[in-house]
Amino acid sequence: MADMIDDEMDLNVPEEQANEDNIESAMKPRDYSSRRVLLWEPDENRRNCAVEVISGLLTGAFVEGVATEPEALQKLDEELWDTFVVDFYNEGCSESEFIKKVNNYPNSILVALNLAPFTLPEERNRYKIEPLRKLFEIEKPKTEEEDFSEDSSDDSFDEEDS
Repeated sequence: MADMIDDEMDLNVPEEQANEDNIESAMKPRDYSSRRVLLWEPDENRRNCAVEVISGLLTGAFVEGVATEPEALQKLDEELWDTFVVDFYNEGCSESEFIKKVNNYPNSILVALNLAPFTLPEERNRYKIEPLRKLFEIEKPKTEEEDFSEDSSDDSFDEEDS
């Protein structure tokens, strides 16, 4: 089931701290080449800007934008995705068939953003949008081997205790 994430989270951090933390975070090398992001936005300018911004934010990720719900539903049926991006300010989006399907899509997240600011040059600064990266983080399910190795390390026998 898709996890719902929105842009209403509290990003009100003092300007100096935000800039310092964002620069450090933005400079860390990350690889999102295994990520597949489907973005649904009817407005062509907003869609193109959002695809560009998200592609820059998630280095190596495959990001595709579609204009209509039928296109989004077709892509959903034809290809595998792990992230969906929509703007709930778009009329009919929140109660659409696409959102209903995405909410039941396994191992994925749904990120709801106001995509309008991505069209403004000052809002597209990589360091300014760095906090958005947290919205796209996915906690991968652990494999049985990882679970077992963690459990066995906790059960280690300490000779001093006997």
